[in-house]
Amino acid sequence: MPSEKGQTGITRRQFVKGAAALGGAAVANFPLPSLAATPSDTVKIGYISSISGPRSTFSEPANYNVEKIRALVKDGIDIGGKKYGVEIIVKDQQSNPKRAGEVGRDLMLQDKVDILLADDGDSHFAAGEIADQQGIPFISTINQWEPFLAARGSTPDKGYPWTFMFAFGASDLAKNYVGLWNTLKTNKTIGTLYLDIPPGQAFGSQDSGIPHFLKKDGYKIVDGGFVRFDSDDFSSQVAMFKDANCDIVSGFLLDPHFQTFWGQARQSGFSPKVVTVAAPFLFPTSLEALGDQGDGMSTEVWWTPDLPFKSSLTGQTARQVADDWEAETGRQWTQPLGYMHALFEVGLAALKGAKDPRDKEGMRAAIRGMALDTVIGPVNFRDSKIKSVAVTEVAMGQWRKTKPGSKHMYELGIVYADPTTSPNIKPNAEMKLLTELG
Repeated sequence: MPSEKGQTGITRRQFVKGAAALGGAAVANFPLPSLAATPSDTVKIGYISSISGPRSTFSEPANYNVEKIRALVKDGIDIGGKKYGVEIIVKDQQSNPKRAGEVGRDLMLQDKVDILLADDGDSHFAAGEIADQQGIPFISTINQWEPFLAARGSTPDKGYPWTFMFAFGASDLAKNYVGLWNTLKTNKTIGTLYLDIPPGQAFGSQDSGIPHFLKKDGYKIVDGGFVRFDSDDFSSQVAMFKDANCDIVSGFLLDPHFQTFWGQARQSGFSPKVVTVAAPFLFPTSLEALGDQGDGMSTEVWWTPDLPFKSSLTGQTARQVADDWEAETGRQWTQPLGYMHALFEVGLAALKGAKDPRDKEGMRAAIRGMALDTVIGPVNFRDSKIKSVAVTEVAMGQWRKTKPGSKHMYELGIVYADPTTSPNIKPNAEMKLLTELG
């Protein structure tokens, strides 16, 4: 499948100006012609992904997954008793939310897709504004639901007219993070730093993020603040954390940021007992890049092959989906693989539930009434207390270095799951402090 190439790094100022974190700002520059009907015998699915750029590790399985879905629907799908062909049109937003608005506009107004999907939740900032204006169902994932609503000024009781997301919540993540730390022997002094983008802001929220739960549980917070997207010097945070004798380090950073931070921390002699950072430890390649220093790093778990869920499209277990990926690519499974598969489970269920793919109101009603068991677990819009959102389960995991000769350099074990946020996920490993590892 051809994909667009490019690499786009963005500063916080560019992010806010171009990405429409305020919604209509980016959309105002887009022409919005009237929509025309697509051919009656073909369903068009638009798909936005971060195939290139700094968030490309999140979208590593995107092309692979799309080809799997194309093969699955090559003979068409039945909707309301009629057979429709399926065309999936992929656009690379290059890890740039402004570009997400541009490619989303193209998919909706030029390609005239019937439904829009995005595996990168940041895509909804500008593209979601257009979808809501034009009445095109848009489903995204892989982000927290709080910034999904807040970025365009919505609230849990309002939601959006046409824009939907299934994802975990920042408050659920925070509850699991702090729940894990409460099981460990530390001095309860924690150094935090968050990338200054919406997911980082959600993690660092004083009202619903990690700081809120830390204060409730008596932790001392050494606040490293919100750092710019183009930051490459963390020496001041490292010095603060070392001077305060922080046993725990946490926050939200992308791969390049953490690698720079950790290199500066090791160089300074700072050695915390626990490092639990969102984003960089989601992917095995990130751990491998750290070499032996990746052993014992911990993070949230959205999806692993060990979860007890099956695909509503193929009947495959989570393990079978991961095994197929590894056999065909030669690479270790990665967490977004499950969510990307589930995105098409939800999208195709919305089309089939509408009875007619041209009936946008019917498709929206199908999404709002959906309670679907997927390869990532329940995706339940129908019973959600948060409009436009289906909240998914999340747990905590730790990466451990494997024995020489093993299939993979690192394996991720589930070490903690809050029963109130993750009723179907059970731990299968024991969390170890970094100081306990050889």
